[in-house]
Amino acid sequence: MRILLIVLLSFFLSTCSDGKKELSGDYFLREEGRDMNDILCHSATGREIPANILSYNFNDDFIIASQRPRMTDDPLYNHTNYFNGRDTIYYWVVVHHSQLVLGPLNKSQFDEAILKYNVPLTLDHHPYE
Repeated sequence: MRILLIVLLSFFLSTCSDGKKELSGDYFLREEGRDMNDILCHSATGREIPANILSYNFNDDFIIASQRPRMTDDPLYNHTNYFNGRDTIYYWVVVHHSQLVLGPLNKSQFDEAILKYNVPLTLDHHPYE
């Protein structure tokens, strides 16, 4: 019985812990559950990409992400203007060499930014897949 309790407790603790994946340019993906994935910066001057991240990709020069906002504002983030409402997918581009974070963007704005900055990435990675 004691071994079963230890195994169950270990499983519970491992499923409740936050996940963290280092990206590039001092940014990381924080995974706190299926609907709470965001991209944060280790630096206090960096800008965050709020939850919920649906897909992302990165290399040494860029981070790109798609995001569906949570239904209510998280007090940890500055006010973000979701111009098409909260039930829309938005896109983000982080350009490391100019310390620029573009977003939230609609799909056509995202495509224009990808072309303008010569971003060689597609949205391939999905948290919790």
